[in-house]
Amino acid sequence: MIKVLISTILALFLIISGLVVYYWRDVQYDPTGMDMLQFFILLPLCVALLLYSPWLIYKSIKAYQARKAQKLEAAESEEKRQQQQRELEKNKDKPIEELTLKVYSSAAIHSFGENQHIIEAMQAFKSPELDESLVNHYGLPILSYRIRSLDELLPDTEENDTLHSMRVQRINLLIQQQMEQHSESLYHIATHLRKSALFYDAETAYEYRMHPDWNNEQFDKESEEETAVEQVSRLNKLNLHILLPATLIHLWPDAAQQQLIEQLEQQYEIVQSQIHIEFHYVDHSNIYSVWLNLLNDIEQQGEQVSLIIAVQSEIDQEWLDEQLWQSEQYLPGEYAASVCLASPELIIKDLIENRKFKALKYVKNISEYLHKQSPNFADQLQQEATFILLLDDPLQISTAKKVQQYLGMSGIDLHHGLYCYSYLGGAAGMKALFGILLCMQMNEDVITLAYSVQHPQTFFAYEPVIMTEQLEQNAA
Repeated sequence: MIKVLISTILALFLIISGLVVYYWRDVQYDPTGMDMLQFFILLPLCVALLLYSPWLIYKSIKAYQARKAQKLEAAESEEKRQQQQRELEKNKDKPIEELTLKVYSSAAIHSFGENQHIIEAMQAFKSPELDESLVNHYGLPILSYRIRSLDELLPDTEENDTLHSMRVQRINLLIQQQMEQHSESLYHIATHLRKSALFYDAETAYEYRMHPDWNNEQFDKESEEETAVEQVSRLNKLNLHILLPATLIHLWPDAAQQQLIEQLEQQYEIVQSQIHIEFHYVDHSNIYSVWLNLLNDIEQQGEQVSLIIAVQSEIDQEWLDEQLWQSEQYLPGEYAASVCLASPELIIKDLIENRKFKALKYVKNISEYLHKQSPNFADQLQQEATFILLLDDPLQISTAKKVQQYLGMSGIDLHHGLYCYSYLGGAAGMKALFGILLCMQMNEDVITLAYSVQHPQTFFAYEPVIMTEQLEQNAA
């Protein structure tokens, strides 16, 4: 910009000088030293300043806004720091709150692949790919975290779903993909629901017997008699919780809930009275409260099982155009993760839990707590393998310092952590939740953790069932 400014001043100097010299020659004017200063130096500078005044005013306003935003951000950061400090002091004497759930199955998908492949790609610092279908304001392709496998399914979807945006269509496909990953769990849950209804609930059992699509197929007299005498633990309902970004609250189709209920009814032969589907719209400000409240509800539902699916997609040119106005470097992404959870008291026939999931609050020293839970955690700390997923933005200056401050005293080193934030695109609303669920795809033989410095005394831990069994045997 300095070169352009200097070039403009020189050009104006040559043009104005030429005009003045020709004018003085024609009128035979004898200029003084002051005239030379005014017409050959001051006049070009004034004209250049006049030409660049709109740009200078614009840059001044932008600089003022930037300084104001920086001061506001610093004030907010300081307020958050003080608030966290007050919370730490307030919760200093509170006992650890532990919420425990069974994990029957889990899954995740990202442009890097599925499940463990996502973790491996993040550890290898894999980059986003050039997306030829998405362009910036200049018509040039941009980078994105696009799940390519969804593109093959979209042509058929578009023919039947022209009323919905590309973003809604891709999110719907991701929901279907995640449900397929839990097909085995859903099959056993559906079987147990029918057996439980036949043994405990005469009204629901009647619905199964009289269902027009299943009559004389699943419930002939012989199989009904065999099933009716089999006693199983009571299971009343399958809950499907779908967590979506808050920006979809007015865009998500109202018919989606009934469509999913009918799909589960037909595919897994579950009567509608035993299916509950709920959509939750979350953003960065309420994600932890929504998630913890949901987990607390599931723990108290001793006769229900829940499938939770978290989905985000920004692979949509219309959506991208809106975001590029705010940031020209916006990086769109999409991902989904899910988990099938139940209360510790619930036992589902032929369905084996593979992990224990714990939500821990008011933890002062996570290492001290885990040493009590597992005798093998000391060996885990000595290894170099990653076992903690960090949910914060590593580009923030204070992040590494806070991580070291909160985890360093527990003996957890930085090489034990993996940041997932930078691999999830531009929108921050769903990143923490995806990281919490993605943590299940880390090493299955050790305790894995999900952690954010925004909630320094809250941890999400996944323990292999074999560790829990060993601890119970040692206690006995």
